[in-house]
Amino acid sequence: MRTAMFVSLAIIVMTVAACADVDAPVCSDGSDRFVRYELFMGRSSDSVEVVDGAAWEAFLEDTVTPRFPDGLTVLDASGQWRGSVGLVQKERSKILVILVSPDDDSVRLIDEISDEYKRRFSQESVLQAVTDACVSFY
Repeated sequence: MRTAMFVSLAIIVMTVAACADVDAPVCSDGSDRFVRYELFMGRSSDSVEVVDGAAWEAFLEDTVTPRFPDGLTVLDASGQWRGSVGLVQKERSKILVILVSPDDDSVRLIDEISDEYKRRFSQESVLQAVTDACVSFY
């Protein structure tokens, strides 16, 4: 019984591992596979903007850049979301885009950035979108 259970578990693990690369892009010659992280960061708390330009720049300088010194992109946005109280809230936002090699320790670093943003600016959440991408430098 125990052997059958281990064999079944091994088959499941191998199947999951094989499926993990199914959605990975096949990159053409001259491009490399990267992971694209997008962090959607609201700038308000209780309908009051708490992340002004100076606060954002300080956060970028002391929290984000040391973790990803090779480069990143920041986009200004306006968005809306339904918070835990059930009301739709509209606010100015920042979208942070970071592309890194898949073998980096990026998940931990992205989580540290999100956790610090929530803590420092009293945010309920930071939305993270993660996708695979083919990247080339021309």
